Amino acid sequence: MKVAKFGGSSVADAGQFKKVAKIVKSDPTRRIVVVSAAGKWQAQKIKVTDLLIDSFNANAKQEDFHQPFAIVRHRLVKIQSELGLTTKIEADLDEIEAKIPSATYDYVVSRGEYLTAKLMANYIGYSFIDAAKFITFRDGDVDLGASKRKLENEMLGSRFALVPGFYGADEAGNIKLMPRGGSDITGAIIANLVDADLYENWTDVSGVKVADPRIIDHSKKIDELTYSELQELSYMGISVFQEEAVEPVREKHIPIAILNTNAPSEGGTIVASSVISDKQQLVTGIAGKKNYVVISIKKHQLSRRMDILQSAIEVLSKFNVMPNFLPSGNDAVSFLIDFNQVEIDLDKIVSELKSKIDVDSVDLRKNIALVAAVSAKFSKHPAIAGKILEKLDKSDIDVHMVVQEGSDIKLVVGVDNDDYERTIRELYLNSSEVATSRISAVIA
Repeated sequence: MKVAKFGGSSVADAGQFKKVAKIVKSDPTRRIVVVSAAGKWQAQKIKVTDLLIDSFNANAKQEDFHQPFAIVRHRLVKIQSELGLTTKIEADLDEIEAKIPSATYDYVVSRGEYLTAKLMANYIGYSFIDAAKFITFRDGDVDLGASKRKLENEMLGSRFALVPGFYGADEAGNIKLMPRGGSDITGAIIANLVDADLYENWTDVSGVKVADPRIIDHSKKIDELTYSELQELSYMGISVFQEEAVEPVREKHIPIAILNTNAPSEGGTIVASSVISDKQQLVTGIAGKKNYVVISIKKHQLSRRMDILQSAIEVLSKFNVMPNFLPSGNDAVSFLIDFNQVEIDLDKIVSELKSKIDVDSVDLRKNIALVAAVSAKFSKHPAIAGKILEKLDKSDIDVHMVVQEGSDIKLVVGVDNDDYERTIRELYLNSSEVATSRISAVIA
């Protein structure tokens, strides 16, 4: 059995619905299909989910929420009309619009997936199963045991099912959203629950690229990589796959195929437990993020002063900052923080650290970009890190920090924002080591 998830770009309009139907019907083992809300389309460069967020926010501000909701209505009714569907989508839209004034954020925003899934189920002839009926949240996390039992009950008499992604429900039946990109997580959870043979993630790119194609023209495709490599690349910013969707399939050793709805014949990227790597190629993928700040506090033998470290953390917590810690020696500790978290309060944070904790100095460095080289080879060949740093040094790129992650498969360097693209190009273009891996076992 295969579980196939289709992202927002794959279900953006009637033409995309037809592509999905062709893919699904070409393989009867695709028994469970998960869809996102209709994404951007040519006539309206905004996602249905964003329009629903606009509707909720407008109502919260006592503004006219009917205007953004009217665009949602137009988008979905147009799909129904062009495909000649019998789904009573307008009645559902009427009900949702009437509930917006008193509904929760999670309920309103989840309706994009709910309605898109109803349309797709009608179009391909699959049974519609509401994710809220079986994906069960308990204490903030999905209860896999309870979800499995409920799904088995919902699937009784249904050989093929169509499920909306991105949400479930708590024990009281209240709609609960997953993080953005959560349809990936829904698909992965369902693959886990049914012990799928393969989890297909259909999007608008033919697999994972070695580096961002907006920076590297014609970037190579990674044919195969490990779960850990995919998770690290997702964490560092590739938008093809949601980081939290890796674990449910890794737990059951279910391979992932990342494929292109618009070009299914091109193939994609396969993700599995283990790889046999090309020995001449040292890096599987490169990813990164801009706009970080580094706050460093210094005090003699600071590493032994837990009281000072606790006080610093309390200051950051006051401003709802979740920092990463950087190794800085016996007398210093550095905090790496996404600038978006602290843009408004950065000066206040630095001022409080200087005035309220007993340190010798507080230093601030802005406009830092993180670039990660990811490879399962790092754990067995630590000298690879030295080769990467040597390459950057020869390119006259100032490296402000180096972090070898605890996973042993990711090397992160901190460079100036202005050097971000050049760092990625140097790692990619000037190195024959950057490429793909091969899966040790053939996926049937």
